[in-house]
Amino acid sequence: MARPYGKITRVVQWLLAAVVIAFAIHEIARQWQDVAPALRGLRLDWPRVLASSALVLATYFILVEAWRATLRVWAQSLPFGTAARIWFVSNLGKYVPGKVWQIAAMGAMAQQSGVSAAAAIGSSLVMNLVSIIAGLAVIAATAAGQVGNAIGARSVASANTAQFAVVALAVVGGVGLALAPIVVPRLAVLAARVTGKAIAIPTVPARAIWVAAASTLVSWIFYGIAFALFAHGVSQRATGNASSYIAVYTGSYLAGYLALFVPGGVGVREAALVIAMPRFNLASAADAAVIAVVSRLWLTVLEIVPGLLLLRRRRSAVARDQHADE
Repeated sequence: MARPYGKITRVVQWLLAAVVIAFAIHEIARQWQDVAPALRGLRLDWPRVLASSALVLATYFILVEAWRATLRVWAQSLPFGTAARIWFVSNLGKYVPGKVWQIAAMGAMAQQSGVSAAAAIGSSLVMNLVSIIAGLAVIAATAAGQVGNAIGARSVASANTAQFAVVALAVVGGVGLALAPIVVPRLAVLAARVTGKAIAIPTVPARAIWVAAASTLVSWIFYGIAFALFAHGVSQRATGNASSYIAVYTGSYLAGYLALFVPGGVGVREAALVIAMPRFNLASAADAAVIAVVSRLWLTVLEIVPGLLLLRRRRSAVARDQHADE
């Protein structure tokens, strides 16, 4: 027979799952209304779109494996299937206002699967913090030599100032990575206050930082290449090289991610794309708008569908366990 607190926990989990699913379905429905007009008369290059989708999904699994590697630094481990379920399901938290839900969900689910609190919270914070810093470094590297034109610099001095700013950004990113073992434990204190749980400040080994840095650097590059494939699959008039797409996509994604109270960065990322793509000579303003709107639906489906499928699978397993306890 199931214990009372066990039943209460299951009810809370089901309620939280229902909230996440509601937000996800609402998000897809709302975006479809925005995308539908742009789809009229649109001819997609399906091989490129499918190749882009496959690359994005492959990048997701690289990040899952990177998270597992980060956990191993704390002498913790999870089977790949379990880690993938936690990663995809917790990723749904970004569509609930307030980005902290994604980190909190990953930590809580990892603890439920037997991972220590220090490793669960520390690893999720490491992956998110380092991803932001690595993204800034990627922008600095891929936008080098193009910033002057992108910002419309009218003199050599202005262009040089812009290039200096990019170099400074890269330096800040490197310093940020070096200081991450000190900063991340402090962020754990904030996470403890937000979640209301007494969480011991985790020790963050430097090796965890480098594992996360290597994987997130690769992921940003793959995401950018996937976006380049998608843009060419949506518009035959799309131009430009891979480095420009990597810089533009990474910058727009981070802009949406750092807009903390905007679910999924909706609107912020698209605005950034519409502004940046013409400035980097990737597309006209009109084509950039179409690519931005359609890519939002594309990315949302790729993020939400795996999470919802795995969440449904988890709920079915919980229901079977509950029935067995009774």
